[in-house]
Amino acid sequence: MKNIRRIAAGVLAAVAVLTPVAARADTPYAQASAEVDMDGSLIEGSHVTEVWHPYRGVYCVAVDESVDFTGAVAIHVTPIGEYAAPRSLSVELNPTSACGEHRLDTIAVYSQVSFRERADSAFYLSVS
Repeated sequence: MKNIRRIAAGVLAAVAVLTPVAARADTPYAQASAEVDMDGSLIEGSHVTEVWHPYRGVYCVAVDESVDFTGAVAIHVTPIGEYAAPRSLSVELNPTSACGEHRLDTIAVYSQVSFRERADSAFYLSVS
């Protein structure tokens, strides 16, 4: 049991170290990708039509019609930069409250620190 825990810890550590490098890599098989700054501005993107920042720690990313959300979709988000407190990022597909109702082309990204306190964060997003 200890060996399994050690292996799992090693794999998690490797993923944590390699994730930022993989996130910056060219994503030829992604349906959409974006690099978003803390203020909600789009630094670079592919198949992303709009990004806005309605509230602290909440970002809305709209994609174009070429992105297909009907099948199995993997959405990956990785924080960029160094912060005083670690960030936890999560995504919601087709959000209604944060990014406007009836927006079927939108992904909400939520950034928070401990105790569910929202905090702004720059991030990479990819949709596969």
